Amino acid sequence: MVKTVNQGISVAQLTKMDLTQLPPICLVLGQEPVLLTQAQQYFEQLLPADEAQMNFGRYDLTETNLAAALDDAASVPFFGDWRLVILTQPTFLTATPTKNKIDQPVDLLSAYLQQPQPSTKLVIWADYEKLDERKKITKLLKKTALVVDVAKLTGPAVSRTLTATAKQANIAIAPDAQELLLHRVRDDYSQAFQQLQQLQLYAGPGQTITKQMVADLVEQIIDDNIFDLVAATLNHQLQTALQIYQKLLLNGAEPIALLALILTQVRLLLQTKIMQQSGFQQGSIAQQLKVHPYRVKLALQQNRHFELAQLMQMYQELVDLDYQIKTGRAEKEQALALLITKFASH
Repeated sequence: MVKTVNQGISVAQLTKMDLTQLPPICLVLGQEPVLLTQAQQYFEQLLPADEAQMNFGRYDLTETNLAAALDDAASVPFFGDWRLVILTQPTFLTATPTKNKIDQPVDLLSAYLQQPQPSTKLVIWADYEKLDERKKITKLLKKTALVVDVAKLTGPAVSRTLTATAKQANIAIAPDAQELLLHRVRDDYSQAFQQLQQLQLYAGPGQTITKQMVADLVEQIIDDNIFDLVAATLNHQLQTALQIYQKLLLNGAEPIALLALILTQVRLLLQTKIMQQSGFQQGSIAQQLKVHPYRVKLALQQNRHFELAQLMQMYQELVDLDYQIKTGRAEKEQALALLITKFASH
């Protein structure tokens, strides 16, 4: 008879469990690198070192037949209480075609799932975005396994998880510093986690990570450079604007790509200014425009210094320049520099 587990847990919950609390079948599902690493470290240290040599098995199912792996899982432990078997690359659970030459006998896995070896912890390592829910083996696995959720974090979950991570590690980070950090890593939790470790070392024990530390240590993304370029141009800081432009070119940026990004930034300034004048708040603007809240926050701050007519004129001239470059009527690098000079000199 199939024993239904039918529940999912986070890696944080998983790491609080010992061998006796784990069910016979675990499914690690998702693609968040840091969470995958944490789950891997947890499973690898479960067995005592003197027992692991005889009772730990890892099988890559693109190279090993499932039957051999399940034979190991069905065996009783040697000189210990538990056996741990990890199956990686279970491509037969996905809908994506693979070059796997091994025709895996999934019926054997189905039989094992329905009657697992009580002294074995079988871990199926599925570092995929999702499984093929139409397959019977997938349905059975999700019904019988404890699902460890390591899915890629998105939206507000990134900020919540990073906050919880910092708190758990006794890392103090100012709210505006975390906001900038997530912006700089484009809301990628794994990158934010790695940067957080470096920032903690830089700040020192018991110190708070500040926004300035993030600004100094975490590499600026091109969006920030474009933001600074537009700000310097509209604020009539000609030398600063041209320095940013030249630096971007030296770093390999194409003028046409830069023009597109500048257009996007000026359009955002226009949209946020118009929406703010219509009574929209920051959160509503970000939601309506589907733009990162931090970018909207910066745009609203910047908009205070510019008139709507000024933004509209710059946007229209950028559109005209884009057309001229694409039709061969203007030399891209020089033409964009002249337009920056024109607006910064007004």
